[in-house]
Amino acid sequence: MTEAVNYKSALIKGAFWTVGARWSIKGIGFLNTAIMARLLVPADYGIVAMAMLVVGLIQAIVDFGASTALLRKGTLDTDYIDSAWTLCLLQSVGIGVLVLAVSPLATLYFEEPRVQGILWAMAVCVPLNAASNIGLALAQKDLQFSLDFRVSVASRLLSVAITLVAGFLLRDFRALVIGICSNYVAQFVLSYVMHPYRPRWNIRRIPEIWKVTKWLLLAGVGAFLMRKSDEVIAARIGGAHDYGIYNVGADLGSLPIGELGPAMLRAFLPVLSSIKDDAERTSRAVLKIFAAANSITLPIGSGVAAIAGPMTLVILGPKWTEAGVFVAGFALVATAQFVMHPLNNLLLLRGLTRLQNRIVWVEVSVFIFAVALLTPQMHLMGLLAARAAGAAANLGTTAYCTCKYTSVTLKDIMHGVWRPLSGAVLMHWLVAWVVQCTTEPVVQLLAGIATGVMTYAVWLVCSWLMSGRPEGLESTVLDLIGKTLNIKIPL
Repeated sequence: MTEAVNYKSALIKGAFWTVGARWSIKGIGFLNTAIMARLLVPADYGIVAMAMLVVGLIQAIVDFGASTALLRKGTLDTDYIDSAWTLCLLQSVGIGVLVLAVSPLATLYFEEPRVQGILWAMAVCVPLNAASNIGLALAQKDLQFSLDFRVSVASRLLSVAITLVAGFLLRDFRALVIGICSNYVAQFVLSYVMHPYRPRWNIRRIPEIWKVTKWLLLAGVGAFLMRKSDEVIAARIGGAHDYGIYNVGADLGSLPIGELGPAMLRAFLPVLSSIKDDAERTSRAVLKIFAAANSITLPIGSGVAAIAGPMTLVILGPKWTEAGVFVAGFALVATAQFVMHPLNNLLLLRGLTRLQNRIVWVEVSVFIFAVALLTPQMHLMGLLAARAAGAAANLGTTAYCTCKYTSVTLKDIMHGVWRPLSGAVLMHWLVAWVVQCTTEPVVQLLAGIATGVMTYAVWLVCSWLMSGRPEGLESTVLDLIGKTLNIKIPL
């Protein structure tokens, strides 16, 4: 019984710190974007986003997944840890060299000469991220998530302060570049300042790590292409202005789910890896996480889509009105992409990394087909529709593979998702109706948020009671409330 309590406690604390870190970072960045969007124009964001597309692709190609290998492995020794860091160091060198090498080609592709200078700056700063102290991964494995919180938030605060100062002084895209570079430098320095581990060069265990991560690397490339290949196309078929609108709209729409969902799962993986030898217990734990995570992410994504218009106007200002449709669309796409993500952890714990790679590439293939079919007629909206088609393919393929290769059934999956999905649909309809009742953006935004929170909360509690009070998010929240208030709540 003590073991179960500790297990649940570890999950909750881990989720608190990782979600807190991501949302603190994004909250700070959110404020930064709201200010900078009024100092700069969409084209400034478009130019920087073009360069970061190139950097992101290179990072995905040479990401050897050493940190994931550490989190997945049960017992670690110094050789294994140092070999993982050495692999990260080699990765960082490769990133810098490749960014420099492709900078002239990127300038030609995007037909934007300013991209080359940005890539030269990134070639120096981005590799620092891969060469950071491996001790941060060790802290996560030991469930010390507060360290990552401190490093991430401190570096983000510093970079935002620098970005804002540069923005007021320069009033162009250079301010964004300076801010991005300062964040990479700060993370690198703080990782060594805040964790005592000092890695050394060691290549003895790299072949062993590679056996675990080679399929993750291919899956990572596919995942990047799925997330960003539409932007590569958008940057080509639209100018800097159109691409800035598309890029910022996509980022704002996918921000809540893109940051909240993975942050929760990042906390769960080290805990689940400690019980992975008990297959039945691991499956039960993943299903509970699956239900709880979707109880949070489905209403958020649906709600953001419903208030996308006024939210865009209030946050970014009237220069960005065109981005509203992309905010709404990408909020729904990000939500659909995350639905089955908790089950991917189960496949990872079962060692089915090759299967995960295939799932990702099925999504990429569907996306590419949809792009060829839809983009000539629908332009940038065709790219959004193609992303939706790819997300649907990922959802169905992951569900199929999970049911085929693990003990989880389709009934288990439907049981975990039907209540939050129904509540999210109901909430979206009501919020969209409320938003149409007025034309003042601030009033629309506040009324929509209030309606969404009340509607979904009532639905979740009522459906939980009607379902026989199953163990999950609701029971966990009530249990925490009871402990906090020192009262007994009947469950």
